[in-house]
Amino acid sequence: MQFNNRPLTCVLLIALLAVCSDQESSGQPSEVGQVDVSEVLRLGDEAAGDTVLFSQITHLAVNNRGDIIVEESRRPSIRAFNSEGAYVNDIGGVGQGPGEYRYTWGVVAGPADSVYVWEVYTDRVMVYDPHDFSFVRHVTVEDDGIKGAVGIIGIGEAGWIMPIQARPFQPGDDGKMTVHEDTDFEIRRVDLDGNYGQEIMATVRDNEMIYHVFEESGGFTIHGVPYARNAAWAIGPNDMLYYGWGDAIQISVADVDGSIQTRIHHEHDPVFITDAEAEAAAQEMVNEEHERLLAARGLHKTKPAFETFVVDEAGNIWVKLSSIENATTADWLILDMESEVVGVAALPINVTLKVIRNGRAYGTEQLDGEDIMVVVYEVE
Repeated sequence: MQFNNRPLTCVLLIALLAVCSDQESSGQPSEVGQVDVSEVLRLGDEAAGDTVLFSQITHLAVNNRGDIIVEESRRPSIRAFNSEGAYVNDIGGVGQGPGEYRYTWGVVAGPADSVYVWEVYTDRVMVYDPHDFSFVRHVTVEDDGIKGAVGIIGIGEAGWIMPIQARPFQPGDDGKMTVHEDTDFEIRRVDLDGNYGQEIMATVRDNEMIYHVFEESGGFTIHGVPYARNAAWAIGPNDMLYYGWGDAIQISVADVDGSIQTRIHHEHDPVFITDAEAEAAAQEMVNEEHERLLAARGLHKTKPAFETFVVDEAGNIWVKLSSIENATTADWLILDMESEVVGVAALPINVTLKVIRNGRAYGTEQLDGEDIMVVVYEVE
């Protein structure tokens, strides 16, 4: 993926001038330059009269033209809009014919603007034309029955970069389902024929959740964990892979062969979960079994160090920090490759950035627990 470094580099150099020169050993400046972002586009706002609406947005991609590609999961669809927000075309469609899909999880725009989509049920990468988004071909990614691809992160010269994960439930010697002991993500390069070898670019801890098999029936289930720590990754300039886990702001940066180039780290003040927040989380437990399993596991006393991050064109990471109870905005801490804080941006707490490109930040806005709007900001 190619990046134009100039717009955000200039912005962040300006932000650096506002940062106090007295740095503590932790890397936390006594003052941090505020990076201003202003909303320039919004898609899917029914209250504003938008006729194009979204159900549950899972991924966004942006190509070199500034087209915005929106993937939804509740009502599976992928739609493209131009840089001004006008609808351009659907990409593929639901079905089992050429170019169609049943369920997708991941969409990326390649260096030449080809669109790559991960189709879950068939283990396929679907490839669409960079100009009119028509279907070009598909590639089936190898799956040994134990481990398989679970998404698509990006594409480099050697192929796609994809997370590979063991299925959490595997049949034991007696035929009964058991919980697999190792479900961590292995990030691998997958060649354009869909094959990958033994080389692993990175290993990232699995998202926090509870995998459970019922002893009597042999059935199985997955339960969520309140304030879970989750895996996060992104592709940055020069096809560098950034990855981390939500318990600490420690982001590794690796090149295409998996060699660690640097580790971006930042000491954060823990955000404690209040009694009211813990009670609200307890109300979301689906049944007594869920409550029992969580009690046996133990509950978090603090929120994750961060919720997610994105990488800008200069290779800086924008980290969405956890917020205190009843906060209406969330801070996005901007760290450079040397772990220095070069700025901070404040956004509505229900906004999650997905892509930063050509001086614009693209994200989704949540309403009633679902991401249903696309928001675009100019980074000033």
